Amino acid sequence: MLFHGAYILHENPRIVSLWDDVALQKIASQPKKHDTYCLLHLPWNHGNFQKMLRKKLFFSQLSGKGLMPVMFTNSKKEESYRKLFRIPGLQCSAYIYTDEKDYGILSVDKKYDAVYAAQLMPFKRIELAKELNKVFVLTYTPGAGKSGENDLPSFCPAMKHADYNKTWVDHIGKNRLFNQSQVGLCLSKEEGPMLASLEYMLSGLPVVSTESEGGREEYYDKEYCLIVNDNPTAIRKGVEEMIARQIDPNYIREKTIAKLNQDRQRYVEFISDYVRKNSHVILDPSELMHQIFDKPKNSFIPVDKL
Repeated sequence: MLFHGAYILHENPRIVSLWDDVALQKIASQPKKHDTYCLLHLPWNHGNFQKMLRKKLFFSQLSGKGLMPVMFTNSKKEESYRKLFRIPGLQCSAYIYTDEKDYGILSVDKKYDAVYAAQLMPFKRIELAKELNKVFVLTYTPGAGKSGENDLPSFCPAMKHADYNKTWVDHIGKNRLFNQSQVGLCLSKEEGPMLASLEYMLSGLPVVSTESEGGREEYYDKEYCLIVNDNPTAIRKGVEEMIARQIDPNYIREKTIAKLNQDRQRYVEFISDYVRKNSHVILDPSELMHQIFDKPKNSFIPVDKL
């Protein structure tokens, strides 16, 4: 799911989907002839009482501005708090907006035991991969932009032996790097659903993850995903185990896409039912499915054009 804008899913009634506060504020400030359904996804973990209480109060403010906010949670824990506060919504990961056609299985040599797609930020705990000899850190420096250079050795001296990208890598380059690797790493203790976790599996990679909060484990499968303790030795042994399993990349990708499509179906059925109950407008879930997910990026509008 993209930042700095919103997905316009339907007009009359207007249905928008987003997780960007700036875009939401712009939509809230616009004059409206009719209510706007705002499908709000959570970019960071909200699986605790205080965070969900703040969201409840925020939703109450939005309701007074002609918006009908609906929350989509990423994890079972978030979902339990959403229900506690009686916020309308559904557990359905923001993963559903990822276009699986951007990823695939390539016939390339495996150069790396593992790849870790991670910002140069402390919460990513990149140092936990230090016992891996052949590892690639696919990164970017927040705020540097596409022209900024990354400096992994300065940020994390324990990983100075790792290969990494100094400049921006697009989705084509990412997919190639994933295919040159045998395992994808997820090492943060807390974040949101973590896009890279899904990207690995759509590229056919098994995953080694630490325990975490935020929802990435909701798409995991014991056949090709392993959750280990958060120390370098456990990470290394986990990678060795997943390499030894020799899992078919196509199997990982196909099973992941099946999970995506199940959630997408639940999503459009929820939207159709919710709009019908609140406005008596009938929306065909099958049409919504094609409109939203055949080419997800086509419905995205940057914040300056909202």
